[in-house]
Amino acid sequence: MKIRELYSRVTGKPYYARRKKVLVLEGGGMRGVFLTGILQHFTDMNYFPWEMIIGSSAGALTGTAYASRQIHIARDAFFTELLSGKFIKLTNILRPERHILNLDWMVDSIVQGEETLNLRRLKKSCPVYITATDCRPNNPPCTIYLSSLRDDVPVALKATAAIPFLYRGFVKYRDYNLLDGALLDPIPYRKALAMGYKEEDILVVLTRQRGYRKKEESFWIKTLLESYYKDSQYRFLVDMLDKRYMLYNRILDELENDLTGIDVIYPPDNFAVDRLTRDEKKILHGFELGVSAAKAFLRSISG
Repeated sequence: MKIRELYSRVTGKPYYARRKKVLVLEGGGMRGVFLTGILQHFTDMNYFPWEMIIGSSAGALTGTAYASRQIHIARDAFFTELLSGKFIKLTNILRPERHILNLDWMVDSIVQGEETLNLRRLKKSCPVYITATDCRPNNPPCTIYLSSLRDDVPVALKATAAIPFLYRGFVKYRDYNLLDGALLDPIPYRKALAMGYKEEDILVVLTRQRGYRKKEESFWIKTLLESYYKDSQYRFLVDMLDKRYMLYNRILDELENDLTGIDVIYPPDNFAVDRLTRDEKKILHGFELGVSAAKAFLRSISG
């Protein structure tokens, strides 16, 4: 009997020749439906070799649901709650006292809704590190990593998705002023490397196609951000937002050209979902593309 057959018979799990240890999930708003398709297939195939999951924004939400064995919560959200007008309210752009992204509603509906996130099961799973950006007044922003084992998970998921300007103000947690975790660490594989993991231990799942590079923000977006964060105590935040595209592109350059031992799953060229997409057909297709990508990855590492 072959090793893979014996392993499968004893454990009830498929055998994979190359075992991964760390799963890194990029964010991207509604583009996160690609992640959900991947994690749905991983769940269906009982593929959970992870010692650690790290995610930003939508990557943190889907990763947390996957770790608690409730990926269906994230999956269903992309086809119901997140498509509703209650989450994205573009009419609030000119109403500075109201959020454009209603994260309070998102947390209440998805994380604490009819089927709540099973925090007890989550704490028995591998740790999920949720990125957030601490933006204390008169200080350069810095990334913090909130833990599913130690921190308030609903607050952490809200903080990691708090896109500047689209979410008014900051998410307050302990002594932190928190915003979107993807601002400084959008693809947090460096956290795993800093903790001693090797490149071959890591799987990164992105929500942008291979070869994508972020462009500098338009004059109008820059003007909006500078106007909203006009108080001098946020000068470091404004400067960071202005240069963020360069940081993001350096990270992609590093993944594509230098850290070639890290496995990366990219969406295919026909992935048409953007951050604020609300087209149900595009969302369904994006999910299906994630399932297909997961199937291809598991085939590539099978013995």
